[in-house]
Amino acid sequence: MDMKTVYILLSLGHLFAMMFITAYRYKQPKDVSYPIFYAAKGCQAITWALLAVPGSGVPMVVLATANLVFLLGVGLETLALMRIVDGPSPGTGRYYGWLIAGSMTAYLLVVLLQNTEPLRISVVSLAVALFLLPPVFRMVGSGERSALRVLIGYLYLVVAGGLLIRTGVTLFSVLPVTMNKPGPYQALSFLSLYLIMTLGNTGFVLISKEKADREMFKLASYDDLTGALNRRSFVQEAERLLADCAKHRKPATFILLDLDNFKGINDALGHDAGDAVLRDLARNVRQRFGGSDLFGRYGGDEFALFLPEAEEAKADAKAEGLLKQVRERRSGEDLTVGEHAIRYTISMGMVTEVPGPGITLDRLYKAADQALYQAKREGRNRAARGRMAQDQKQEPSPDPF
Repeated sequence: MDMKTVYILLSLGHLFAMMFITAYRYKQPKDVSYPIFYAAKGCQAITWALLAVPGSGVPMVVLATANLVFLLGVGLETLALMRIVDGPSPGTGRYYGWLIAGSMTAYLLVVLLQNTEPLRISVVSLAVALFLLPPVFRMVGSGERSALRVLIGYLYLVVAGGLLIRTGVTLFSVLPVTMNKPGPYQALSFLSLYLIMTLGNTGFVLISKEKADREMFKLASYDDLTGALNRRSFVQEAERLLADCAKHRKPATFILLDLDNFKGINDALGHDAGDAVLRDLARNVRQRFGGSDLFGRYGGDEFALFLPEAEEAKADAKAEGLLKQVRERRSGEDLTVGEHAIRYTISMGMVTEVPGPGITLDRLYKAADQALYQAKREGRNRAARGRMAQDQKQEPSPDPF
């Protein structure tokens, strides 16, 4: 395969990537990462198209222009990838802005002052390696990494390592290096370009799809207003944890809580004030509960907590801490909506059991609900502990029919 054919195929590969991603993103919400990625693919397509045009030999002005456009394209592509992986960040934008400008300036200086092929190859190889390192560190080292991100991160690390080796080989002339004559170096270089193109296109699409899937899962699993799990997701996860506690004979605590006189807040100050109170309560709960504790919104102003492996003393301490935090809010921490400073209290019902065959999440909920009504009857602004009767702990009898 001659060089012109290789260049044409590389250019077409980037153009097809733009077409496929455009079709995939059709009518989807706008994301700045994609225009940046399209610009990157366009630059890389132009690079290889420029190199494919000349009939015999590539004029230096065309070669220099192609490499400058290539550096811009790779910089934009890795910037788009970082925005998908890490979200918008002024620091990332500045890093890539300076790196793109610096690499293009360095290449121009080489062309103007000491125009040798090994030096040009070294500058481009080192610059591309530096472009790749930030997404490598973010995908491999992040606490939120997934198997997909780790795999792509290590593949990018291999590519970056290869480019650094290529930089050293060309600088110290260990082997004859030229892109213009057939040989092992040329073949290996073009193979690397295909792999980088494939990895860049596939990696960007898969990571953006993974991000979209996570966002859809969050929308399907969490309450928009408070950030707590919705009832369906809470029940599913709590049932899994309950089964795990039963398997290891560990206690579990179910807590049901709601706001005292929430209807009065809505009626007197409006639903905006009620929403603000719900968000504030959720924030307080997250400050006191965390780790393996589940927090969900059952509906309205009713919330639930499931504490796996939490005995009564531990659960009581956490519940009392939450009550105290809400009850003793300092004046400087008053929740203000418009001109109104809102103070509120909560009531809680709790039940702790070592799960057995007859202890289901629904039965724990009912026992906690009875305890919550007890707290309301006793004057609100408190927690009450419930107990499951012995017959409630028995496994239901099978239906004879």
